[in-house]
Amino acid sequence: MAAMGSKYIVEALIARHNARMVAIEKMPAASIEPIMSALLSIGYTDVAFRQLGVSRDRSPSSYGANWIDHLAWGVDSVYAAARLLFCGQFMGATAILRSQFERWAENAAYNTGITHRSGEPAASYYGRAWAKCHEDYPFARRVIRNPEATAAPAWDEETEQYSPDGPSVNIGLDHEVHPVELMESMSEFLHGRGPWSELAHWDAGQLFGAEPPSILRDASESLADVITLIFRQVRLCLATAADEQGRMDLPAKILSRSFERAYAGPVGPKFWSLVPLLPKAGLRPEVVAGLEDAARAHTEVMLRRRPAGRLYRDDEFTHLHFYERRARAVKWALRAFRMEKEKIGHLDFEYLESRDFRYMIASEMAGILAVWLEGSPVGDAAASCSSALRSAYWLWLEDDDRALAALRIVLEQSARMRTWTEKPEKAEKLAASPSTTPKDWVKAAGWNRLRALTKALGEFSHGHANVRFEGARGILEKIQSGDVDPDYSIHMARGHALDALTILLLAESVNTASAVSALIGDAFLDIVDDVVIGREHLATRREELLNRALAQRDTPLGDYSFHGPAAALRADRNYLPGNDDSDGSVSQ
Repeated sequence: MAAMGSKYIVEALIARHNARMVAIEKMPAASIEPIMSALLSIGYTDVAFRQLGVSRDRSPSSYGANWIDHLAWGVDSVYAAARLLFCGQFMGATAILRSQFERWAENAAYNTGITHRSGEPAASYYGRAWAKCHEDYPFARRVIRNPEATAAPAWDEETEQYSPDGPSVNIGLDHEVHPVELMESMSEFLHGRGPWSELAHWDAGQLFGAEPPSILRDASESLADVITLIFRQVRLCLATAADEQGRMDLPAKILSRSFERAYAGPVGPKFWSLVPLLPKAGLRPEVVAGLEDAARAHTEVMLRRRPAGRLYRDDEFTHLHFYERRARAVKWALRAFRMEKEKIGHLDFEYLESRDFRYMIASEMAGILAVWLEGSPVGDAAASCSSALRSAYWLWLEDDDRALAALRIVLEQSARMRTWTEKPEKAEKLAASPSTTPKDWVKAAGWNRLRALTKALGEFSHGHANVRFEGARGILEKIQSGDVDPDYSIHMARGHALDALTILLLAESVNTASAVSALIGDAFLDIVDDVVIGREHLATRREELLNRALAQRDTPLGDYSFHGPAAALRADRNYLPGNDDSDGSVSQ
């Protein structure tokens, strides 16, 4: 095909994309059932949110201006991850769930007096926090911290004894989960390693059309366990808030375990509710109308009415909560379009569609490299890039900062591709070391000037008390090219990062393809020249990005994003989780 002309390769890449989208409607039960059941465990939470004053029209991606909205953000984030899981995008979903796992594990640690031991891996710290907080769930009790109280025992004086898998938590009636193992599995996957990497190949390379990987059921159930733990912790906080507001009727309903691990069926939400928010896809008038109808039904149910004239079944109940989140996402997307029209006088949907095509081409190039190089580290990196870029684009369309967490994966794995292709001996050493971080791969690829970009994207990859989102966003704003209007630059920072990482990935796809076949490498370069950027600019754009990032190498990240109890965690001298983790361990 490459010998016949690059246009045939383009047609093949488009066909791959279309085949994957069609296959989403036929996802196997092994990937749907565990997630549906985990979502059902939301139980009475949405009713309680409304009674406690949550902002009903909040953006699903906003982490909230007050405590109740922040708790709601935790729940909304789970649904954002579930949407990607229903589409087979395990990489993007795991990026969201890991950050939420960190966020609510630290809440558990604070409320139970668990301290971070010196040199302790983050996964171990989080595991102890989850186990302590949930050892007598739903009657977990908070430890009220007194600044004058005696300090907690030193790390080497604590005597808890756990199994080799770490402490366990029981959910449902008798299901035992190990938070340490969950954290480590997610972190390994996000760095392109471990058995879950088969899921990225299933998405990027096999288009969900081949026999599902054997790891699918285990990974889906593990992520379902993560969802259940997050919901649990949010419910504990919500019950406490209800108690503090004098709503004594709510806690028992909020903390009910009756929905945990209940069966919610093998049928996920309708395909039209999952697609990206583009004018010809998720923003079509009939889709918007369908989601608005579902949101109205959700409101009726929250008011104890029966809009369907009967009680909903468990699977319908789960879908209803999902559609309400998607309706809000659509509402905010349409609001953003209206604001853009007010600012510039028109909406260029054609330009948005052209960007969609650009990201699709870049993702599918990496995907087909994953097919050719399956079983090698380069193939694993290409699969991770393909899947993560797709999630980054879908999240970017919703103004969701977690798009930047997915782009951190693209940066690390593009660097990994380049290092294995150009410096295989160096790559072997990095792969063999358990302490290797994303910035090590970026440096080995010859991109050390991107340290500021690596640092900024890393902030959005986590949810612990040390994150500094505003400062990271400021770095991304400053890394943009000089021709960006200063009045709009902060609003364009995410989009610029997406474009910059897309070009970086395209360059590495061409480079890697050339190592497979010079003919295919030339065809890939022709495609880039035709649909993205002139071939003569491919290297210069990368060089410009490297230099702009270098200019921000000393830019501080500023203040922390989370306050209140998070400040107490930061004050702990042993609490030093970094953002360049290789396996979820403490890096400082």
